[in-house]
Amino acid sequence: MMRKMKVILNPVSGGGLSAKVWKKIEPILIQNGISYSYEATTKDKAAKDIAKEAVKQGFHWILGIGGDGTFSNIINGLFENGKLINKNVVFSPIPAGRGNDFIKTVKVPKSPTKALEQILGGTERFIDLIDVTYTKSDKTKGKYLCLNLADFGMGGEVVYRVNKSRLGRFIGGKAVFLLYTVVCLFSYTNKKITLTLSKFEKITNKCRLIVCANGEFAGGGMWFAPKAKLDDGKMDLLAIQDVSVFETLRKFGNLYQGKLSEDSKVISKQITELKADSDEDVFIDVDGENMGQLPAEFKVIPKVLPIKC
Repeated sequence: MMRKMKVILNPVSGGGLSAKVWKKIEPILIQNGISYSYEATTKDKAAKDIAKEAVKQGFHWILGIGGDGTFSNIINGLFENGKLINKNVVFSPIPAGRGNDFIKTVKVPKSPTKALEQILGGTERFIDLIDVTYTKSDKTKGKYLCLNLADFGMGGEVVYRVNKSRLGRFIGGKAVFLLYTVVCLFSYTNKKITLTLSKFEKITNKCRLIVCANGEFAGGGMWFAPKAKLDDGKMDLLAIQDVSVFETLRKFGNLYQGKLSEDSKVISKQITELKADSDEDVFIDVDGENMGQLPAEFKVIPKVLPIKC
């Protein structure tokens, strides 16, 4: 049976890169005789809404073109009440974003045509997601599924600023992330956060950054969790504690080399769930998008998302 493919594209991803990527891969779909329907996100219709509609209309193959935020938004549309709306659905990612971190873990090439070739010949497998329950500004609870990596503390602040910035189209995504990371390095004050890792383990400390990683990379190539596996039923926790600006700068080199977890001021563990709370405003970033603030809960749902790549 040939699956019906829905192509979902975010036209603003990577400063308009995704439309160019689509021009390159559309002929290949046609050559391969794959029947597809194509839709771009708009201000009123997010990738999540398009994906939800598509699976309900009987599309079984969802091809996303964009960055981590777009992929994450799409997969959120495939689920209702924590379950796949259509259990025969499969998701495939084509990179065209600012960060492109998720594809590094699934080993999808950056070249759109090579990525599509790999996807068409790829095997299907199931990967984990992290279920995030967060607090909205009106103090009600929100829910979102994390595909790649969630973090809070300084990282949430960085993403908050990156997403408000227009600099990406001039200096590129990696540079914008780096710029705001440096800005926040000097301006962010560490917050007192209580982490509950299990019924028996509680940590309260001033923290700079807490990461819950499903994939290995985030922030345009920062290698947070070299040991992370997408299908091991665990998330990698990194808690960078009360470090100064200069200590953080020193740790930065380690971050790009994947050596951060070896640091004495960093708590590094593999866990299945985490509760986090603070009396201060601590923002959360899920896959490069702002997702409310603490208190929050993070919980691994093992092998729940079917991907083909």
